[in-house]
Amino acid sequence: MVEKHYVLVIRNSCEYCQDSIELLKSKDKSFIYTDMEYATQVLEETKKQSDWRTVPMIWEQLVDWSNPAQQVMSNEFVGGYSDLKERLDDD
Repeated sequence: MVEKHYVLVIRNSCEYCQDSIELLKSKDKSFIYTDMEYATQVLEETKKQSDWRTVPMIWEQLVDWSNPAQQVMSNEFVGGYSDLKERLDDD
């Protein structure tokens, strides 16, 4: 089964990060997150690579869960909380 799955990079102290998690839960969406609260150098490098300045940083993937390797078929950068909310409202 191919399904949308979300990957988040967050800081636990960030209100918008927590709102993103709650939004995904409320919409019953599959997701995973990495808390970079105490990994500031890694977070800054991730921001640079993503060309994004704030957290959360959110990606939407299409994952083939029926494949034993759980193959990621696409990986699209969504943006932050407001971008995620807009995308989920359009679904």
